Amino acid sequence: MLALALAPPAIAGRAVGAHLVAFRVPVALGLLAASAAVLLVRRARRSPAGAASAAVLVLGAAAQLGVLGARGWDGDVTAERRDGDLVVLAFNTLGVVTSDELAPLVLQHGADVVVLPETEPATARATAAVLEDAGRPVWVFSRRTEDDPVASTALLVSTDLGRYEVTSQLPTMLGGFRAAPVPPDAASARGARAAAVPPPRVVAAHPTAPFSVAAMDDWLRESRLVAGTCDGGGVVVAGDLNATLDHPGLRDLGTCVDAAEAAGAAALGTWPAALPSWLSAPIDHVLVDAEVWAVVGFDVLGAVGGSDHRPVVAHLRPR
Repeated sequence: MLALALAPPAIAGRAVGAHLVAFRVPVALGLLAASAAVLLVRRARRSPAGAASAAVLVLGAAAQLGVLGARGWDGDVTAERRDGDLVVLAFNTLGVVTSDELAPLVLQHGADVVVLPETEPATARATAAVLEDAGRPVWVFSRRTEDDPVASTALLVSTDLGRYEVTSQLPTMLGGFRAAPVPPDAASARGARAAAVPPPRVVAAHPTAPFSVAAMDDWLRESRLVAGTCDGGGVVVAGDLNATLDHPGLRDLGTCVDAAEAAGAAALGTWPAALPSWLSAPIDHVLVDAEVWAVVGFDVLGAVGGSDHRPVVAHLRPR
């Protein structure tokens, strides 16, 4: 268990090891409990081997907490907004969060880009209608690969960023795709902000999860594929990536940085929403091209509706 908890690269990409490394705080608590159990056994407590075992378990727990401490729990998106700033919100809605719950969330945070894994196209359109009535019109895009909300991903982009279009689909099972601004000479109208600051290319992503031994290869392939979309040009990649920064798929982010890590909040978890964020797994991400965007804030929000994920929001500023 200790070797799995420390999660060297080969183990973090395998069944059991991949799941343990996603929950560092529960693993640390388990190691501390195991150490206490060893010390409660009189024979083990009095033997050098027993004391050494307890010490190793404590060190293992400290290693887990040390990693999380370095990544930080300091979620905050209260920085004053400036012209050209971009707010990105990502939220796996589980197909159950309604437009009446989504729209206030978007409005509250002034989100310019909203990535919604597991969201039906009809829900995305209904949310857009509520936002338009509130004076915040958005472009609406979605891709559905199966007749199941799990396999449907939606994207909302503020019209202030100019006109957008879907440029390609990701070869993933759960409906990811790329969207990009229409070139100025082809757009019929562009917002004032978009004219001053080049709008980002956006990747709405939802790679498959490591839900079984048989799914591990697809999970590794798809998570690496999503990370590979961090190819410069001011790209923003967001969604439920079904991986933490410890997993193989997110170890090489190309030109991108993880917004949570850059903001000192990467220890905050997003799934499951039923657990406190300090206990849950940080698998929902916003990845940004660090050569173009500076991260000035990131936070994991409270549970919304009946989703098993928490939303995340990132505040970006052009360099």
